[in-house]
Amino acid sequence: MAAADIFANVAKTDGSFARYHVEIQVLDKIIGGIPKDPDTIKGWLKSRLELGDRELIEMANETAAAMQDETGDRPTAEELLEGVAREFEGGNGFKRVDGVLVYEGRCMKSALKEACNVAYPGTSWPGKPAGIRKGLLRYFAERVFVDDQAISLGVSEPSGTEQRIKHIMTPQGPRSAINVVDFVDKPRLSFTVSVLDDFLPAEAWFKMWECAQHIGIGADRARSDGKFELLRWDRA
Repeated sequence: MAAADIFANVAKTDGSFARYHVEIQVLDKIIGGIPKDPDTIKGWLKSRLELGDRELIEMANETAAAMQDETGDRPTAEELLEGVAREFEGGNGFKRVDGVLVYEGRCMKSALKEACNVAYPGTSWPGKPAGIRKGLLRYFAERVFVDDQAISLGVSEPSGTEQRIKHIMTPQGPRSAINVVDFVDKPRLSFTVSVLDDFLPAEAWFKMWECAQHIGIGADRARSDGKFELLRWDRA
């Protein structure tokens, strides 16, 4: 039972929340942002080495030589796999709900907050109520909600896995690391956005969605992954 059920008479006349049905089409791929467990990464590494991945074989040979120099003994296959895995910054995938890969609603809200901050970074914005001193980002965070906890990506397995080189700075200086990421090709996402008091005019939503489309969703957005088109924005 929810508040709308308990206060049914008031809810019928008040209508505090406006609800919008949203549909977006990812243009290329969305990258997973949920950390994988180490055993999953090792399993992927083993399969890639068996398939003859040249970059990984070179890394394995370098790792084996370094480990042999340290101990004087050639590492076992399992020790070598552990050593190569340590060269990886990590791995990211997707959350799975009832066997389906999903993009979390909290991440979608974060994407909308990022877009609203880019579109209206100051304290002035269309539809700002009189007497409100907050900027849009803070006001938006308190009044705009993605109803869906998990937004289906429409598939049970990722479209593929990529290894990506990242250049990072460590206390020992710059170094390169490899990150393993799962991706889903061109998913279409449907979800619901609830807005308290429907406080934003269409012009503000237009600018924010324009920004969101260019920023994208998911991980590795700096590489232009996750860009999308807004297909639907209908008030319920």
